[in-house]
Amino acid sequence: MNNNNHNNLNKDFKSAIVIVPPQDLLDQVQAIRKQHDKSYERWMPHINLIFPFVKIDQFEEKHEQLQSVLSYFSSFTLVFKEFSNFQHGKSSVIWLKPETPDQPNAINQLQRILETNLPGFDELSNKSEAGFCPHMTVGQSAAGKQTTDKITQFQTDFKPIEFQVKEIYLIHRDGEVPFTIRKTLKLGGSD
Repeated sequence: MNNNNHNNLNKDFKSAIVIVPPQDLLDQVQAIRKQHDKSYERWMPHINLIFPFVKIDQFEEKHEQLQSVLSYFSSFTLVFKEFSNFQHGKSSVIWLKPETPDQPNAINQLQRILETNLPGFDELSNKSEAGFCPHMTVGQSAAGKQTTDKITQFQTDFKPIEFQVKEIYLIHRDGEVPFTIRKTLKLGGSD
């Protein structure tokens, strides 16, 4: 059995590796998501880095493997201040654009390191011709003017969110319950 087939057998759409902003910064995001995001109940606000990921019984092994690699990757500042969208079928996905002012492309570099160390787990890089696009979904909308109007509405009162990404998370959900954090991966330079 080749490695790709082995990985495919172990992929789980009920697990992922994500960046999750601190809970105390999410009130305005959650207010938008509660009204506009069909995944509000299932997912916490997040940026997917690897999805799908491995089955829960492999978390311990993968956590150890990835922690040793990520100890060399510096923590970084992440800022959300601007909304954007992309087409998904006949609708639009509205999202917050992550910016990393002190370490340009930090999220893409982090995601590439994870993919390199998880051969075959490259779905997010192969989703479009543009490759991996880090984003935090806040809602869905009919395409066109409705999307533009919602983005304008969201942008009007939005206060920028800024925090230090010192860790990323292995998340999982059982059955139909929401995702929960199961393991934490600390980035280098973090306590």
